[in-house]
Amino acid sequence: MTRILLAGGGTGGHLFPAVAIAERLAETNDVDIMFVGTKNRIEARVVPQLGYKFRAIWIGGFSRKFRLSNFLLPVKVVVSILQALRLLLTYRPQVVVGTGGYVSGPVCAAAVIARVPIVLQEHNSYPGVMTRMFSPFAREVHIAFESSKKYFRVHRNLYLTGSPLRKMPRLSQEAGRSHFGLSAGRKTLLVTGGSLGAVGLNSAVLNVVDDLIGRNYQLIWQTGSVDFERIKESQKNHPDLVHVEKFVEKMEFAYAAADIAVCRGGATTVAELIYFNLPSLIIPYPYAAANHQVENARALVESGAAVMVQEADIREKFSRTLLDLVDNAPHISDMREKIKNLSHQDAADVIAKSILRIAGNA
Repeated sequence: MTRILLAGGGTGGHLFPAVAIAERLAETNDVDIMFVGTKNRIEARVVPQLGYKFRAIWIGGFSRKFRLSNFLLPVKVVVSILQALRLLLTYRPQVVVGTGGYVSGPVCAAAVIARVPIVLQEHNSYPGVMTRMFSPFAREVHIAFESSKKYFRVHRNLYLTGSPLRKMPRLSQEAGRSHFGLSAGRKTLLVTGGSLGAVGLNSAVLNVVDDLIGRNYQLIWQTGSVDFERIKESQKNHPDLVHVEKFVEKMEFAYAAADIAVCRGGATTVAELIYFNLPSLIIPYPYAAANHQVENARALVESGAAVMVQEADIREKFSRTLLDLVDNAPHISDMREKIKNLSHQDAADVIAKSILRIAGNA
């Protein structure tokens, strides 16, 4: 039995690449999979629901604001490394996989001590602290962007693989629009601020809805739970042209239906834009760690596949930028061609095969 330990969590951006890799590993016989995370973040809820083993360690992030919990961090690091080391000695995995976030740090540290092979996956354009810290000790480091290479001192174990995504079918535009009850004769804008939504982004779009409708556009609008009632009420006069949901469960239909997206710059969102070849106007979340959403967006912008407006400029620049974009069909078509050049083969499958190969030689 091949045993694989995956560490990554705290946010969906770190967890879901690990889940995508686990899905591909699970397609192979005689593979046992265990996740490590914290008991009070997204991984503690999602991983057991998906049927995988889960163990929690006592690690937490460092807050930039003054909090008493920050003084406990050194103790948490030591305890969590000891917890991870005990887990490695009892579970005895052939490979440890780290997908970033503070959860992966103690587990990778324990793997170095126990001499268990490490495979790292970094989905952000600007690599996280844990990826950069443990990359010299890893057998392989899989990155999603060419621009990430400059942040690593060691390149011998670096592979440009793309971002692992859970399996999502590519559907026809007709199927996507039919799913939401939208017109086949109008162009479609997808608006999403992520699972929690983005009030500033929603307000900016709200200012141009009538202009978009006048330009023969309709909207699929994922508002997030906080802003749902406000946006839903504001669009009651456009029930057939603006489809509003708190959270879109089947995003593959939304991506299929859309001609262009307005969205944040999270790594999973960017990976999905690339996978579905969807042009976008990106408003990066300004408080993301190490400003990584700006770096993710910049990777698309520099490739000609997206346009970016910073949150600080949203009032002055968003409306005109979006309207200029939807008025320029050739530009959107060119962006769609440019984003195709960023597509990689199935990253999750490639990484899973590498993990199994390393496990077989361990």
